[in-house]
Amino acid sequence: MLEYVDFKEKIFSGDNIHMNSIRKKDIVFILIFIGFYLLLYLFQIYTDKQESFNQLSNQLYSNHHSTFVTNDEFTWPENLFSKLNYRVFVEHNKSFRSLLVNNEEWSPPMVSGHFFSKNDYETKAVIGKEMLEYVYKINEKQYISFQGVDYEVTGIMGASFASSTDYLVLLNTPNKNQVSSNSRIILDSDSKSTVIEMNKKLATFQSSLKPIKSTNIGLARTANIPFIYTLLVFEFYLLLLLSVIISIRYWYENLKDIINILYLIGISKRKIYVQILLKAALNIMLSGFVTNFIFLIIDIKPIIIKQSFFTMLLFISISWLLISLFIWFDYSAKGGAIKNDY
Repeated sequence: MLEYVDFKEKIFSGDNIHMNSIRKKDIVFILIFIGFYLLLYLFQIYTDKQESFNQLSNQLYSNHHSTFVTNDEFTWPENLFSKLNYRVFVEHNKSFRSLLVNNEEWSPPMVSGHFFSKNDYETKAVIGKEMLEYVYKINEKQYISFQGVDYEVTGIMGASFASSTDYLVLLNTPNKNQVSSNSRIILDSDSKSTVIEMNKKLATFQSSLKPIKSTNIGLARTANIPFIYTLLVFEFYLLLLLSVIISIRYWYENLKDIINILYLIGISKRKIYVQILLKAALNIMLSGFVTNFIFLIIDIKPIIIKQSFFTMLLFISISWLLISLFIWFDYSAKGGAIKNDY
C-alpha cells in the first residue's frame, strides 16, 4: 500500500510520468505557437502597409471618412469625443490642410523626419515630396509659408512611389480647436463605427456643421477595397483559428496515456484538469516570451510587443476552452476513464 502511495505521488509530482515538465511534444507545441505569433506579426505588417497604401492614394483619408462644411465660426467639441480615437482635418485648399484633432496618435507615412506630436502647439508642418520647391531656410531650419505664417518643416511624408500625398502640406497650428466659417472639415478614424457614432452626435450637438457627400480617389474609388480586405482578414483568422484548434487537439491526444494513468490510480479529475490547463498555459506563455525576445532583438515597435501579450492571453483562453471541451467529452460523456484510441 505504501509503495502504491509513493508511486501515485511520484506521478503527480513530476518525478516519473509527470505533467509539469517540458517533453518533446511540448517543444513541438511551443515552436508551433512561436510560428503563430510570428505569422500574426507578419500579417499585421501587411495590413498596416496596405492601410498606408490606401490612405496615400486617397490623400491620407480612409474610405469611410466624413466631410462637413461650417456655416459659422466655432470651437471643435473635443471634450465630447475625448474617449474616442479619431482625427479631424480642416482643408484650406487642395494642398494645405490643418490637423485639428489627433486623438489616436495617427501619423502619415513618413519618408524622412518626424511628424508633430499631439501636444505640440508650435507652428510646424510636414510636406509631400513635390512641395519641396516651396521650402526655404531660416537659421538653418526649413520653413514653408501659408497665409503669411512660417511653418517649420519637420518631415517629408509619402512613399517611394508617387501618390497624391506628394502634393499635400499638413499644418500644426497653436489654435487647434478653432474653426473659421465656411471651412471644409474631414472627420476620419481607423474605425468605421467611430465615424458613424460621431456623425450622429455632431448632428445633435453641432448645428453649424453641414454634412456633404465624401469622395474617394485612388484605390478607395477604383477597387472594392473594403470587401476584399474584410474577406482577406476573415480568411486569415479563420485559418489561424483552425490551426490553433488542430495543434491543441494534437497536443492533448499525446497526453492521453498520462491522463489515463493518473485517473486510474485515483488522482481526482479536478487535479488532472488543473494540471493540464496550467501545462497548456505554460507552453503558450513560453512561446510568447520567446517571440517577444525575438521582437526585442530585431527592434520591433513597443506597440507590437504590447499586442503580443494580448494575443498570448487570447491563445491561453482558446486553449483552456478547447481542453475543457475535450475533457468533458472524454470524462463526462463516456462516464469513465478516457478512452485510448491507440
